[in-house]
Amino acid sequence: MTEFSIAIPAHDRGENGPKWMAELLDTLENQTLQDFEVVVSDQSKNDNIMKVCEEYDFDFTYIKYEGDVPCENINIAVDNCEGRIIKIMFSDDIFMRKDALERIKHEYDTTDTKWAFSGFSNWDGKDYFDNKIPEWRERTLEGNNHLSSPSVVSFLNECKEPFDHELKLLLDVDFYHRMRWKNGKPNIIPEVLVANREHDDRISSDATSKYDCVVEHPDGNWMMNSKELHYVHQKYPDFFINQKYPDEA
Repeated sequence: MTEFSIAIPAHDRGENGPKWMAELLDTLENQTLQDFEVVVSDQSKNDNIMKVCEEYDFDFTYIKYEGDVPCENINIAVDNCEGRIIKIMFSDDIFMRKDALERIKHEYDTTDTKWAFSGFSNWDGKDYFDNKIPEWRERTLEGNNHLSSPSVVSFLNECKEPFDHELKLLLDVDFYHRMRWKNGKPNIIPEVLVANREHDDRISSDATSKYDCVVEHPDGNWMMNSKELHYVHQKYPDFFINQKYPDEA
């Protein structure tokens, strides 16, 4: 079995899409650990992403997704992964270190964790990097997300979960909630292994679900979409009674 599956949900962003995809694949090409497959689900309306992929000598699975639902694009990529460890990478993000995959592998080889987050950097695409360590905070499921995007997470193939197509702004934290409920609290790898590119064409920026309400919390308030908040409360009524996970019992 291949050690890693790199699941890349991709879509064209004009001239930026192919350029950013190439930057990601360059950081994969430079990894010290090369035991991986690359699974790309491409929701582009053209062949620009595919042409970029053809320039690299990886074990590729390339799928053309004809729909327009971002989370389904993610699910298709993940569903077609065959490696022991699945590492999601959005096509606009990059690995920060050449030994990123080795460090992630070490976490699974030396602990009994089923999933993990790594340190990350919020990146302007140029020379500004704001490094962070993921934190699981109160009311994460309601949008208090200090864990970051799915590009920061990895998990064993046997533990994979689908992303909920009803959600956009809470897409990631809903996924994290179900992963923790079934697999326990994730390990946190403190080293910064991934950079999340900041730009105006991210999935959350393009979401039809807009921020229209304030969630109040003693540590600070945040904006969220009322429809999505109602949806997760209806989806997990028992959890919202005491907001405790099985690993906290």
